[in-house]
Amino acid sequence: MGRGWSWAGRIVLAGVLLAVAWPTALVELAVTPATALPVALVVALPVLVAPEHPWRAWVASALGGVLIAVFVGPAAGDTLSVQAAHLVVLCGLTALVVARCEPWTGGVGTVGLVVVFVLATRTAEGAGLGLFFTVVVLAVGLLGRRVLTQRRQIAEAEELRADEESRRAVLQERTRVARDLHDVVAHSMSMVVVRAETARYRLPAVDEAAAGEFSAIGDAARAALTELRGVLTVLRADDEDAELAPQPGADDVDELLAATSAAGVDLTVTTSGDPAGLGPAASVSLYRILAEALANASRHAADVPVAVTIDHTPDAVRLRVVNGPGRSAAGAGSGLGLPGMRERAAAVAGSLTMGPTGDGGFAVDARLPAGHARLDPVVGSGA
Repeated sequence: MGRGWSWAGRIVLAGVLLAVAWPTALVELAVTPATALPVALVVALPVLVAPEHPWRAWVASALGGVLIAVFVGPAAGDTLSVQAAHLVVLCGLTALVVARCEPWTGGVGTVGLVVVFVLATRTAEGAGLGLFFTVVVLAVGLLGRRVLTQRRQIAEAEELRADEESRRAVLQERTRVARDLHDVVAHSMSMVVVRAETARYRLPAVDEAAAGEFSAIGDAARAALTELRGVLTVLRADDEDAELAPQPGADDVDELLAATSAAGVDLTVTTSGDPAGLGPAASVSLYRILAEALANASRHAADVPVAVTIDHTPDAVRLRVVNGPGRSAAGAGSGLGLPGMRERAAAVAGSLTMGPTGDGGFAVDARLPAGHARLDPVVGSGA
């Protein structure tokens, strides 16, 4: 609707200019009735394209004014070689160019306006009058440019405010999710720790082996609860705080492998290279992918050997986790673990492949660039 009214206004304005310029051309210029209409169209038509193309409209109007001044000239007894209506239109177009176009086009337009006034009047007085009108047009154009700049700045500020409100809404939602996650999971995990730690006192038939197993379960649940709280800290933090939140990394891999072996997994580990050059984001992803791969192996292929190979090079770290054919399973998981590993690898511009091996086992291969510095927030859960 707004564009339609804009075109309607242009057409009306062009019609008014044509109605003025056509008859006055016979009085002001040395034209015939046959050539008066084309001359009047030169005055009126540029306003039709001025809103979208002010510079092109100015060029068309100025060029038309120069040609009329040179080849047509004034009527007998008149001093202007260009119609007064044409000069008014050119002044308006010059102000529009100064306000909306590049500074160099505004400068060219201003100088061109002076030239057209000189050609139209061909007197020193006319040149002075043209200079006066040019200064007025330049002032109006600069004022319009300032107004347009302020409007653009206001629009940009509104956009930034909308982005900030959207970001604040996301942070509030993250906080709500963190609170709900804590309410749902933390209590149950705490009860697992309590029951495992007190089993030897509540159940008199528990021998030392069973007591050790309960103690290991309690330690694992306590570690999981600590890690859960770390994830909740990240969820509750803003982006800058999330980067600073403590996360497990390559330095914690040995502890993870030891805990997995203590849990009864037949683990073979081969490591090579120096992990010192591993960036913080790749370090976190290495730990998370390894933890998920070991959890999947122990869940879906219990009591089978698991081979872990970690190869550190100056450019990347290569992780491979392979388990043999499964003989028992602990039940299906959530189905989010494997996609979560892919997301973590992708977050540091790495790659990950997984799939069954030829002997019926399963392999996970990941390659993570060593120097990737930033980790995109990824919150995954086990499969």
